[in-house]
Order: sequence, then C-alpha cells, then structure tokens
Amino acid sequence: MNFYQHAGRILDKLARHEGTIKGLVIGDPKVQDKKKMYALVCETLKYKQVLNELIDKTKICEIEKKLKRSLALVLIHDLLFTKRGITVRNDVPLKQCVIRHQARLKAELTKIKVKRGVTSNDDLVSQKVKDAVLIPRYARVNEHKTTVKKAIEAFQKEGFTLIEYPENLKELQPKQFCIDRHLSDMLVFHQRTDFHDHALYKSGQIILQDKASCFPAHVCHPPEGVHAIDACAAPGNKTSHLSALMKNTGKIWAFDLDSRRLGLLKKLTGRAGCKNINPIHGSFLETDPNDPQYAQVEYLLLDPSCSGSGIISRLDHLVDDNDTENDTSDQKNEQTQEERLKNLSEFQISIIEHAMKFPKAKRIVYSTCSIHAEENEHVVKAILKNNPQFELAKRDSVLPTWHRRGIPEEIDDNKDLADCVVRTIPAEDLTNGFFVSCFVRKGQDDNVKRPIDKVDAVSETSSPKKKKKNNKKKKTALTA
Repeated sequence: MNFYQHAGRILDKLARHEGTIKGLVIGDPKVQDKKKMYALVCETLKYKQVLNELIDKTKICEIEKKLKRSLALVLIHDLLFTKRGITVRNDVPLKQCVIRHQARLKAELTKIKVKRGVTSNDDLVSQKVKDAVLIPRYARVNEHKTTVKKAIEAFQKEGFTLIEYPENLKELQPKQFCIDRHLSDMLVFHQRTDFHDHALYKSGQIILQDKASCFPAHVCHPPEGVHAIDACAAPGNKTSHLSALMKNTGKIWAFDLDSRRLGLLKKLTGRAGCKNINPIHGSFLETDPNDPQYAQVEYLLLDPSCSGSGIISRLDHLVDDNDTENDTSDQKNEQTQEERLKNLSEFQISIIEHAMKFPKAKRIVYSTCSIHAEENEHVVKAILKNNPQFELAKRDSVLPTWHRRGIPEEIDDNKDLADCVVRTIPAEDLTNGFFVSCFVRKGQDDNVKRPIDKVDAVSETSSPKKKKKNNKKKKTALTA
C-alpha cells in the first residue's frame, strides 16, 4: 500500500505546483520502481476528470473517512482502468475501503459512458488532454564528446533523415530531424522519439534537454578560460552546457543545497566529460563574494527555485486538467498561489542581488521556468530599481533571433526593457514556458552578439543540396 500512498502524495504535490511529474517521481527516494510510479501517476491524471466524478457520485471519501481523495484516485484507477487491479493483498484495510464500493463504482462508470455516448475507457479521456501540447524531442549535442556534424552523420546511418527546418515543428515525422533554427548545438526530432536507451545518450554525446532550458547558457556564454558560477546547479544540464561552451577551460563552481541532487550533477556532468566543474554542497546565498577563490568570477548563471508553471515536460499538462473542485477551494488555492509567488520572487531577488556582490561580476543571467510576471518582469524591475550599477544586456547579446520578448505592461510599459528579455510560450513555441534575462555591470560588458547563430554553417556541411549550391556560387564569383 506504500506504493499507492506515495503516488497519492505525488498527486498532492502536483496539485500544489511543487514540481513536475518526472521530478517528483525521480526525487522520491522511497519509490523503488520509478518507471511503474511514473506510469501510474500519468495514467491517473489522464482519467482524473472521470475519477473525480466517480468519487463524488459514490461519496466514497465521505463514507470511508481514512481514504484521502488523492489516494482514492490512484486506487480507483487501478481497480477500474487496469487488468491487474489494485496490486496489494486483499486484507489491506485501505484496499478494502475501495473494494467495498466496487459494484457502485462500476455502475457509475457505466452510467458515465452511456451519458457521454462512448464504449471504451480511452474515449473517456478529456478533450483537453487529447489536445494538449506535445513538444518535440530536443537533443543538445555535447561538444565535449562529439560535433554536430558527427552526430548528424550518426543519426543518418541509423536511418534518420535530416530535413530543412519546417515552418511548423509539428510537421516533423518519425525518423526525421532538423537542426534548430536558433541554437546551433540543438537537434530536433519527432515528439515521440525516445533516446533513453540510445548509445549517443548513454555515452553522453547527446543530452536530452528542452530547447528553452538551453537559452540561459547561450545567453551567459562565458568565453574560454574565465571563472563562472552556476548558483542553483543540480541536476547539471545547464552546468554541462556552460562547460561545453567554455570548452572545458577555466572554472565553474556549481552550487546546490540538496546532496542527493548534487550527486546526480556529479554523475551527469562526469558522463558528459566535464572537467572544469567544482561541485559545492551548500547554499550560494551563504558564500562570501569576497572569498579570494571567487576573485575572478565574472559570469554567473542563476536558475533558482520557481513555481515551475512553464514546465509541461510532455505529460505535465495533465496536472491542470479540469477538476470538480468547488469555488471556495479555487479561491483558497488562488490566495495560496499569490502568497507562494510573493515568497518565491523575494527569494529570487535575494539570489540576484547576492550575485551582484561578487566584485568582478559583469554578466549575470537570471532565468525561470515560470510564466508568471511576478517571477519574471517584476523581479527584473525590482533589481533595476535597487541596483543602479547594473542594467539589462541589449537584445544583440540575448538571443537576438528569438522573436518572443518580455511583456512591456509588466515592466512599466517600457518596450525597450521588454525587448531585452526572452519569453517562451509552450503552445506557440513548442518548448517549456521559460523566461531569461541578463544583467550586466554598466560599462563592463562587451554587449556583442553571442556566437550562437552558426546554424547555416552547420547545415551547409550536412546537406548535399546546399553544398552544391554554395560551390556553384563560389565558381560564379571566381569567374566574375
């Protein structure tokens, strides 16, 4: 029964937006079979509307006082929607709480099907779930271990076809892929492509990382040989990205308070071939900016705790499917959300202001996986007001080719400031929801376009048609 109780607790945390499905499942040390847990949580969420309706119709949680709604969801799911049923002994009291109502639950399920004019359980999945955003499979090429050209050739040998970047990424077919339009080290595949058992993934040659999650390191883009800090580093994808951009030179201090997550960072960055990372178990806020070892730190990447409201991670859209909760509960949740966003933004501001105390700090990238202005534009506005020695880096060095910028109305109606920051919207950009800003010390940042837009050069070496065209152009130029 512990397995189901853990699943119920994960559902509760998801409802409070305390993480993603994947993060909460992987992060629960008490869950042994993580694959099975992930499947149960996702499948329960798929049928959450119907399960809540069954709970309300039968009043099972009112009759069985020991049965919490979240636990009832997973137990009833396995009872009615799986062939195996509830996989614990029949004499377990909480299982008996559900089994006592089995006949009534089945009868109500039949009524729901008749009412909706459907015959199978699959037809009960809500339209919102069916229409949910499915983002492509993004794979960052780890340039510590290979090159984009070599990775492309490896996939082509396996039968994948490299195509021109389509107008709509949803048009990508299975076994097709393309080079990302904005990030030169990113390959894009069909949404259902699974690389978890792939040789390139296992060897660290590709890293499965959402496109928007790669923005912060590209915006930071520390040159070779410098000193940098990743303040909230685990599990380490952004850290390994920084390391790759620095070509394993210089130093990166990677901080995280959670020893287990820091262990994961060490494992993943080790597999990625990173040799310039110094993992630190501790709080970045407790570091002394004047410590001699940090005297040369110029670049800081800050991706602190946030609401996670932008994360969809393929299946997290299921969390917000409509419930049958009443208005009072909604109002209470709204008040709790406002308070949580306020606490988060205060913490985020403290992280940025601490980074600004490092004497040589000249480029500080702040990012969140949130869609809320309270954690994004409002934080930027507060920082600029209280720290006049810093300003926002201009668009030229903050993903200049990316179209979606900040919201002027949330930053004093200042279109120039809004143009300096980056936003992503899952449904329109087919990435997780993200926000990226970059603070530079006045008079110290070179403010030049970062070298991320090499896509054409890579495409030319990979596409025979383009290569012939370019050779033709060169010959014409020579004869002229």
